[in-house]
Amino acid sequence: MLTKTRARIVALTLSAAALTLAGAGAAQAAPAIPLTGGQESPKPTAFGAHGSFTYEIDGTQFCYTLEVSGLSAPATAAHVHVGERNAPGGVVIPLVVPMSTDFDVSACTTASTGLLAAIEADPSAYYVNVHNADNPGGEIRGQLK
Repeated sequence: MLTKTRARIVALTLSAAALTLAGAGAAQAAPAIPLTGGQESPKPTAFGAHGSFTYEIDGTQFCYTLEVSGLSAPATAAHVHVGERNAPGGVVIPLVVPMSTDFDVSACTTASTGLLAAIEADPSAYYVNVHNADNPGGEIRGQLK
């Protein structure tokens, strides 16, 4: 009788450990990041557009949702850049966006594990922005969290 009880306790403990480890694979999604023209550098020629950006890192996958509305012209590109707040920086991850002034897009892209580890270690050293013909440097931007 005592052996059956011990076996059940061991089985329950192993099951709980397996469930805990099964959920440990993907990084947690970052909180929603607001995108505004006031965060862009250099400042855009038009204000009023806004949006939000969320992302999740899982292995070599960078998955994101980008919601934008009110751009002064259709989007031509969007990227994750390396750069501190209020400073422009180089592109590290291109994002897929439609040529539209208002859109919602969710996608995943592959990036190097080194880059994704750097983003996870210091997300505020990176930002996302959306570019268009009126604002080739970017119309809206948000620093990652």
